[in-house]
Amino acid sequence: MKDYNESQTRTFKTFLVFTMSCLSILLILMTVTSQTYRISEIAYNFSDDFELKSLEQLYGKSIWMVDENSFEGVYTDNPDIKKLSITKDLPSRLLITVEVYEKMAYLYDQRSSITNIKLLHENNYSISVKEVEFPISIVQILNGPVGEGFNGEIISLFKTLEKYEYSKKDLTLEYDGKGLVAFYNKGTYELGDAIDLGKKGSVLGTYLKRDFCNGTVRFISSDSTVENCT
Repeated sequence: MKDYNESQTRTFKTFLVFTMSCLSILLILMTVTSQTYRISEIAYNFSDDFELKSLEQLYGKSIWMVDENSFEGVYTDNPDIKKLSITKDLPSRLLITVEVYEKMAYLYDQRSSITNIKLLHENNYSISVKEVEFPISIVQILNGPVGEGFNGEIISLFKTLEKYEYSKKDLTLEYDGKGLVAFYNKGTYELGDAIDLGKKGSVLGTYLKRDFCNGTVRFISSDSTVENCT
């Protein structure tokens, strides 16, 4: 008799678990397919001019089915977007926030009769622009050729300089196809070849922070200089 009662108890528990599982699945399906939880509004917390047409396909989609994979088109259309995050404001509103790659410098290519201006980002993405909008440094390319790794070296330089306090808009660099020269207030810094700029940036950053040189500093290696300052 005792074994019979235990068997009935186990059967009842199994049935109860099965029933609750079915109800849970049914509830999830009803929620996912419910018209109440269909996306009807997409809000943004930024004002930058991004290409967001790919988001139109999210309207009418279940808010529960939206995740990071839903924004591959946004990343493709906007290489300057580093990370996109979403907040689900139930029942039908999405709030989108973005983190963009840092703007490193403007590249002024003056090797032809018409100056071509590009905005260089930290992920090596550059885009042509008509004018300067941001208070960052300018790199003037006066002559060439420019090697494939040039932009990467420029990025390394400015990422290193972020460790030091200086005015970005007051720093200008010139490249004549042979060497790179930096100008900051009354100081001129001859960096030499556009290689190992990350290491050179540590030395240059020290000079920029102190801003004492009225004259010329010439790099004889990546971490050694000769000063002619007054």
